[in-house]
Amino acid sequence: MRPIAFWEEKDMSNISRRNFLAASAVTAGLVGLAGCDNGAGTSPSGDDALAAPAADAYPIDPDGEGVEAKWTSEEVRDGWTRVTQEGGAELGTMNTAKIIQVDGYAFRDMNGNGKLDMWEDWRQSAEDRAKALADSLSAEDIFPLLWAGGNTSGSSTPGGDSESNDWIEAGSRAGVSRLSANEESYASAVSWINTIQQICEEGANGIPYLNYSDPYVLFNVPSSNGLAAAMDKDLWRKAGMWQARAWRATGVRCELGPQIDVYSQPRGTRLSGSVSEDPALNRDFARAFGGGMQSTWGDDEATDDQGWGSESCGVMLKHFVGEGSNEGGRDDHSDSGKWNVFPGSNFNAHLVPFLDGGMHLDSSTEQVAAMMPCYGIAYDPNDPEGLGEHVGSAYSKHNISILRNAGWDGMLCTDWMILDAIAHGCTDLTTEERYAKLMENTISQHGGTFEPDVAKSAYDLMVEQLGEDEALSTLRENARRIFKLMVDVELFDQPYSDRTVAKAVFDNEAPAQFGMEASEKCVIMLKNAGNVISESGLSGKVYIPQKFTAGSASPFGTSPATIAPVIDPAIFEGLDVVTDAVNSADPENPAEGDITRLTAEELADVQYAIVKVNNPQDAYQGVQGGPSFASIIMGTEPEPGPYWKPISLQYRPYTADGPNVRKESLNPEDEYGEYINRAYYGESTYATNESDLDLVLDVKSRLPEGAKLILIVDADRPMVFSEIEPSADAILMGFNGIIDEAFAHIITGSVEPSGLLPFQMPKDMDTVEANEEDVPRDMECYTDSEGNTYEFCLGLNWSGVIDDDRTATYKASPLTEPETAVQADA
Repeated sequence: MRPIAFWEEKDMSNISRRNFLAASAVTAGLVGLAGCDNGAGTSPSGDDALAAPAADAYPIDPDGEGVEAKWTSEEVRDGWTRVTQEGGAELGTMNTAKIIQVDGYAFRDMNGNGKLDMWEDWRQSAEDRAKALADSLSAEDIFPLLWAGGNTSGSSTPGGDSESNDWIEAGSRAGVSRLSANEESYASAVSWINTIQQICEEGANGIPYLNYSDPYVLFNVPSSNGLAAAMDKDLWRKAGMWQARAWRATGVRCELGPQIDVYSQPRGTRLSGSVSEDPALNRDFARAFGGGMQSTWGDDEATDDQGWGSESCGVMLKHFVGEGSNEGGRDDHSDSGKWNVFPGSNFNAHLVPFLDGGMHLDSSTEQVAAMMPCYGIAYDPNDPEGLGEHVGSAYSKHNISILRNAGWDGMLCTDWMILDAIAHGCTDLTTEERYAKLMENTISQHGGTFEPDVAKSAYDLMVEQLGEDEALSTLRENARRIFKLMVDVELFDQPYSDRTVAKAVFDNEAPAQFGMEASEKCVIMLKNAGNVISESGLSGKVYIPQKFTAGSASPFGTSPATIAPVIDPAIFEGLDVVTDAVNSADPENPAEGDITRLTAEELADVQYAIVKVNNPQDAYQGVQGGPSFASIIMGTEPEPGPYWKPISLQYRPYTADGPNVRKESLNPEDEYGEYINRAYYGESTYATNESDLDLVLDVKSRLPEGAKLILIVDADRPMVFSEIEPSADAILMGFNGIIDEAFAHIITGSVEPSGLLPFQMPKDMDTVEANEEDVPRDMECYTDSEGNTYEFCLGLNWSGVIDDDRTATYKASPLTEPETAVQADA
């Protein structure tokens, strides 16, 4: 008699398909292996059933008739079926035929063979499940799995381009979502990811989709760069926890971040995505925030650590290693920024956040699940061959072997487009040769594309060079690391998302309250002459000027011109606020002349002005023309160039002709034996927002004698304060978009400032030029009219300069070596 799998329907006259699984879990004998004895007629009891079987027991047949089910199920609103079981994993499926019962418990039959395979058994360790699946796959099975593409647009509604969806149909099982789900869009994000997971469930081996997200802000919690100023590990851990809860509920299982590069180069174009310039601070952030994301927490204070669980989100630390020392501060997305230089021979300091942070989380998950190597090439001019082959970090055996020799066995995913467009140091190799080099360097995933045919060709090269056994073993090891991350975030068992869970997260007032508290703790008070800002708040009339912002255009979109108050007057409740008149004949296309400024006479009774500006925004970002990231991704012809330019941290135009400006760049010859002098001596640049300084000076000139100017600076990198500080009586600073309400609460005295500078503020541009790119905190800092030096860790509260446990910890000399042993193979 043919065995009937237990999920098949027999006489179902009183049981609908909708409630079939629930009925099967409570009705012994309704389904089973009818008429045949598979040797599993009774279920082991208690702990025996939860013990992981020996590896040679697989595949295991499902239970026969008469075995009591220890699980129940329900169909959720989003259309999939949830299985719950005491002491066992929660399961999710769109196809109830893929639920099988063994020892009374339910499992997902991922590959649909009607048996329980080792990788399908949630009783096994994540390591063993991942290895079992990898070892069962052929090279052809693995080729499509080694890519992390992009599968949605940047809009808030689902729907990627057809090519990306075709990738999933063709076997791609990882990619970055641009949906950035929030309280308004979570339902559509859940719908999208569930559709993707259903496609994957029905595909080969039922391998689920690993959905990534770039960092983005939720609940008004500051970004990593903003959070650094709090210097508070408890706050960082909770920030990671709330982000993970929201992301996990909307289908994101791993962050492409956080970025923890030690930005000892104060001009770095990607500095705003990282944490600080201090190795110890970045280390502690990685430990706390990473642990907050990866663990599931049993309370809202992130103190009840339950390890990997239903609210966990994996972390992919980036960018290993050295991006914070980029030559000239340029963007490493293109050839102009490909060199990370170490004139202070301080490479090991940049390892600290990764080896001592990412490998030692404040979490029972212990280590970060993944890391992303940087694009750049590490080069020490004092020891030209000391940092290995002159290739991008993902290609560098020297760099990656440091991680592996330190005992980290997580997954490595390249930054985007590294194979075809941003292959620094390897452009003399074919695409297949580059891919083989990456695979042999234990790189598991390749970001930004889907080219399984390239993987096949590269594998064939490896077979020729290494033999088939070693080539296949290398391939399977790279796949194993992907699967380990998938198992850790429960994708093998429960790949689906529930919009009711997401709604509960976004409706919860606790994360929003935390976001406000976190923002307030990240505001830094640098100056407070005469205690302008105090517990007493402000009394008297306040002037908030209007600001014109010109429209802009780029390959990524356009921004229209706007006129708006520099900060919303409505958030200063109870204050008498005045502002400029705005009269525009065409409100959709305003002009600066539409603003009629209040005159000095009209401001005669004003006691305060509040002006918010951005730090200086350099026009060229280190290079004019030549190939750029925009031209690379858009496939357009680059502008003439490159012409090397300085990056300025001041508002007024800057010419790089001081005594500390290099006349010869530090980079060596490239892979073709060509030396390009990238020095910019004598070149000039300017800030695109010089008008911010002009606005402050203009407001100051119109204020009556005795009126106080409160300056707010929203910064994305350090700046030279000498041009603007003398005009301000009080200065508040925040990094990377701290919400305005946090500044308002401090100005009005309802919250005492407590933030500390995560970067030095240089005295002038020549001290910036004297900076050794790889050495943190080596600049001469600006001292203001009150005698306060804008050094790393400076911050004021109502009583003056802050001196507490945080400053005692982080003012110590910057670390130069990790505690973890550093051993490179090449």
